[in-house]
Amino acid sequence: MPKNMTRKDRQELYARMSKYFEDLSKLIFAGAVLSSIMKGDISVWWLVGCGTVAASIMLFFAYKAYLKSRIS
Repeated sequence: MPKNMTRKDRQELYARMSKYFEDLSKLIFAGAVLSSIMKGDISVWWLVGCGTVAASIMLFFAYKAYLKSRIS
């Protein structure tokens, strides 16, 4: 991150990152659910489980970015 960013710019950056990670987690989870509906060769539980874990990780990053946007 550039050193010459103002506090307001940093807050805006973290707020946008938070929204991006939140949208990404929704897309990952929706993709896992839709893939399980398509009845592929992979186990439904494995697919939804991995999708849930990946979406949870993205939500964690979204939450951290949201907190940084409020604190910075």
